[in-house]
Amino acid sequence: MHLWRGLQVTNTALGVVDLHLKDKSNSFAVGLWGGAGFTGDYKEFDYYMSYSRSGFTVAWWDIYNFSKNATYNNRQVFNYSARDTVHFMDLSVAYRFQGSFPLNISWTTVIFGRDRGALNEKNLYSTYMSMDYPVLRGGIVDVDLGVAGAFALNPEDGTDAHFYAKDAGIVNINVTASKKLKFGSYILPVSVMGMFNPANNEADLQIALDIF
Repeated sequence: MHLWRGLQVTNTALGVVDLHLKDKSNSFAVGLWGGAGFTGDYKEFDYYMSYSRSGFTVAWWDIYNFSKNATYNNRQVFNYSARDTVHFMDLSVAYRFQGSFPLNISWTTVIFGRDRGALNEKNLYSTYMSMDYPVLRGGIVDVDLGVAGAFALNPEDGTDAHFYAKDAGIVNINVTASKKLKFGSYILPVSVMGMFNPANNEADLQIALDIF
């Protein structure tokens, strides 16, 4: 399945592809990200740009999920009308501390698109704040822990609902174990992530294989 920011995007097995170009310093990247479920129910196609330097990363994503059973307009890839576009764009800023304390902190806000609440009258500017830390390195497996909360910067009257949940609060507590398996000269990165979403009262498990 595909887990993302405390949400279960799809519960079917899927394949994803990340095609991107980087400059010579590996600081700037522009790319395309796509995913499709093996059953054909889940489909996504995204565009992104990012810049990283000295621990800082700034990224912009245009996310287009046109899954089969979507409850929103999912068949107009070039429709960027604020009220009925299927796209949503988010802007994120992250910093990973250098040295012996490699904590990563990030702030991401949906700045346009499918984040307008039940009344569809204004952008909610749903914001996702996260921290993650590599607690184990160099052992049998690497282990990372993370926690994230979410809220709307511009909520609708009478509700704290946002893109990730019905209420402001913790939406993602996760633990990830990863290892690079060696088969002769071939290396297969494998990871297993357990994710808990207290706001939505959900828990999920994701297994990922990085084939290429």
